[in-house]
Amino acid sequence: MKEGKALIRIQQISVLYLVIWTISPFMEIDNIWRIGTLAAFGLWLLCAINRGLHLEKIHLLALAFLSLVVVVNIIENNGFGKILRPINLYIMILFFIIGHFYNDKWKELYFIVPIVLLFLIYFNFKSAFKVMEDPTIARLIVRNDENIYQYLREGIGGYGLVYPQVVTFPVLVMWIFKTLKYKKIYFIIGIAWTVSYIMFILNANYSIAIVGSLISLIILLFYKGHSIGLAFAVSLGLFIALMMMILYWNDFRNMLLEFFDGTAVAKKINDLVATSESGEAEGSINARMIAYQRTFDTIFRFPFIGGLWWESGGGHSALGDTFAKYGIFGGYIFCKIMYGVPSQYKKAYGFKSIQQMVNANLVVLLFVTMLDSTPYAFMGMILIITPILYENIIEWDGLTANNENTLKIEKEEVKNVSVTLQKTT
Repeated sequence: MKEGKALIRIQQISVLYLVIWTISPFMEIDNIWRIGTLAAFGLWLLCAINRGLHLEKIHLLALAFLSLVVVVNIIENNGFGKILRPINLYIMILFFIIGHFYNDKWKELYFIVPIVLLFLIYFNFKSAFKVMEDPTIARLIVRNDENIYQYLREGIGGYGLVYPQVVTFPVLVMWIFKTLKYKKIYFIIGIAWTVSYIMFILNANYSIAIVGSLISLIILLFYKGHSIGLAFAVSLGLFIALMMMILYWNDFRNMLLEFFDGTAVAKKINDLVATSESGEAEGSINARMIAYQRTFDTIFRFPFIGGLWWESGGGHSALGDTFAKYGIFGGYIFCKIMYGVPSQYKKAYGFKSIQQMVNANLVVLLFVTMLDSTPYAFMGMILIITPILYENIIEWDGLTANNENTLKIEKEEVKNVSVTLQKTT
């Protein structure tokens, strides 16, 4: 019994370290933290094997994909010199194996969420105040340049800090709302995180983070349907409506330009207007269009096997670039892992609160993975923290998987609608 508890404790500490590693700016660059990551995963794996970890079909598919990535990288670079280049995919597989192990034992990791939120609060406030002091740092910090190391070591983050929070934003909002009733101390931590997150993304002016968070919040609060396809359509409609308002509602555009004056968001707005007026993509929009065109060209040229070592995507879309590089097989594994957590809960729980949360979660995940090329940073959040948040909410609300209770609720809702219609007629 004591040996079993010791194994669990080692795994808990290892997973906590791994998740914090993915969100911590100062742990991005120095080899000591990377060695720690390998050690943490090695310890976790040894304990998991001792606790009965065994290979399943999905593991074999993931490992086959990992082997493909390694082989392609070796051939493409004529050796092992740049073997860590596709590190985002390595990390994705690593966290997938960990997350799959905890499918029926998430309670062991419940303690992680408030600790991770406290780290995020610190990094968010630290980054927000630094960007307020010097707005140019927001764009500098996202570059792959040794000049940014001094900021990272101070705990000032860029995309690697913000995107893990964007993709979990709607689930965290619902979780915080629930803690008001069930866990008051978690509610206080949650509110502090919300304030720090809003301060960070608004001062850093990361347009994808701002738009993604806003759209997912609208879906969470106002979209009552179960259909994920319709949720995507509504989200696309909202995005197009925002673009139209920026282009043709002068007062709205001027208000945004004044609010974001001197920032990257203002530059993107001006690029959008210039693109509309000239009929050709301008500025940052032009760079994205070229990247997306290259990605889709590669997909259409190599639809089944991908470009492999011959050709790759444009580097602005994790989803598109994976299909472009590794074909249908690689794209399938990517989608299975990336969107698997919310999809699993969508299938298992028919309750409206869960469906709303899942739809918002999937919308923002698709939005970010289509427009961002570095998803490795949020693997810990989406594959470990997100299912814990779902499990907390399900447990607090006393929900059960799709069984007689769920069906009873759905039937009662239909019955209530029928009674209302009869009364009105």
